[in-house]
Amino acid sequence: MKTSSKYRRLIRQKKLRRQRTTAFLVFMVLIVLVANVALSNQSAEDARDVVAVRVLSGDTIWSIAKEYKPEGVDFNEYIHSISANNGIKDGNIYAGQVIYVPVEA
Repeated sequence: MKTSSKYRRLIRQKKLRRQRTTAFLVFMVLIVLVANVALSNQSAEDARDVVAVRVLSGDTIWSIAKEYKPEGVDFNEYIHSISANNGIKDGNIYAGQVIYVPVEA
């Protein structure tokens, strides 16, 4: 009898391990799907038209934002969007640099 109870215990352990692995894989697939949906919604919002602007001497992000900001858009959010989309961390831009500025379609 001892052998059969050990055997049943091993079978139960294998079954439990298989169920845990399956549950983990299902969970990971759900996470990937949710992340994909979230990113696709974000990219749809960011899919506005952009214009490439060559920075001239004396230009600042603020002066460029003032020129291109669509009506009804918060100025600070617009500046943040320009900075984030162009990888500008310190707010400094340089003459000759090309930055991409979102504009109204």
